[in-house]
Amino acid sequence: MDDEITAAALRRAFADGDLEPLVLPDGEVVGSVEADVGPLRDTLMNADWVRAIESGAGDVGETLSVWPSTGVQVNFFFGWGAPIEFDINLRQINGEDAVNSLIRLLRLVSSAAGKDVVVRPEGQLNACPVFRVDAATGEATLNPRS
Repeated sequence: MDDEITAAALRRAFADGDLEPLVLPDGEVVGSVEADVGPLRDTLMNADWVRAIESGAGDVGETLSVWPSTGVQVNFFFGWGAPIEFDINLRQINGEDAVNSLIRLLRLVSSAAGKDVVVRPEGQLNACPVFRVDAATGEATLNPRS
């Protein structure tokens, strides 16, 4: 599964020059609309994850936290509406099992929504995506920042 995308390569791809990797990149389901929220939430809740916890409280409204493998948490912010956004913590991607579980999760998201999934550096929503899952092919690619 995507032998060229290793945990080290993923962290390096988010590095900014000689700086440490930007550890909380922002993800987006490209072109997603409100109608995509319910079906994607249902898909994630019914998938075979380590665990999934839905929350309606807090500053961000409805969230769904998914652990595609032990120690790897991805938070979906459904309360924000469209486009559907999520975040990951690169510090948790510490081995090949972790990166492969993240890729499987993002492929599922892309497939369920029928849309590309991209991940950009934290707070840089207009930046070129560093990581992408293509909805048509399921291909996962890296576009390093440095």
